[in-house]
Amino acid sequence: MNAEFIHMGLAQGERLKRLNQIAIRQMQVLTSSNLKALPGAKEK
Repeated sequence: MNAEFIHMGLAQGERLKRLNQIAIRQMQVLTSSNLKALPGAKEK
């Protein structure tokens, strides 16, 4: 993503802000309690 933002000509501060927002969203998804099992996965 950073390389794409550089290609778009975004300033370093703006790139950092956007990358941070993306990382926060990804962590929220990964740690959400509403996880769904993958098809074929055995439940615990």
